[in-house]
Amino acid sequence: MPILIVVVCYLIGSIPFAYLFTVLVTGQDIRKLGNRNAGAANVFRAVSKPAGAAVSVLDIGKGAVAVLLVQEVGLAGWWPLAGGLAAVLGHNFPLWLGFRGGRGLGASIGALLALMPLETAIVLPVLGVVFLVLTGSAIMGAIVSFLLLIGLGAWRGQTLRHILAPLMFLLAMGVRWIPQEIRALRQAEDMGELLRSHLLDQRYEEDGRPDE
Repeated sequence: MPILIVVVCYLIGSIPFAYLFTVLVTGQDIRKLGNRNAGAANVFRAVSKPAGAAVSVLDIGKGAVAVLLVQEVGLAGWWPLAGGLAAVLGHNFPLWLGFRGGRGLGASIGALLALMPLETAIVLPVLGVVFLVLTGSAIMGAIVSFLLLIGLGAWRGQTLRHILAPLMFLLAMGVRWIPQEIRALRQAEDMGELLRSHLLDQRYEEDGRPDE
């Protein structure tokens, strides 16, 4: 029963809202537009702001729904976290798109909001500042804000599974974007380019070459 619920959470996470909205609005594949990432930020930039906002809300929603579903069927302990992680992996590797999806930030935020709502709500403005104002990098925003969330959870006396949850979601997202960063590292010609590839929103092709 628990494993079946986790599989359902994966399928929920696999719903490719970025792809569906892009097809609906433009008739094109989001994985061929912008930075080729099947996520809300790319829809926002490459399709339209309303479509990007809708995808963002829905991606956050599917992470939260996965956690709430696990809790609703009476599974406790580490199972709600497992359901949230399954949803993020579903987003990153969706069954319906040949396992080529987004990076999982929205689904991770939704799952964390369901697991530890107050702490996550406190940290979200930090994510917004780092992502939208300082760097434009969703990766850097996630790293800074989720590490802060770990400290905040520990300070507020959360359980070990809640304290570790942001780290687990970073790892789940990393399964998708670390290979991209390794390809970027191999292509970097100097330290300045390397830093820009990590700290700024530099876009890369599937083979690791910068988008022109």
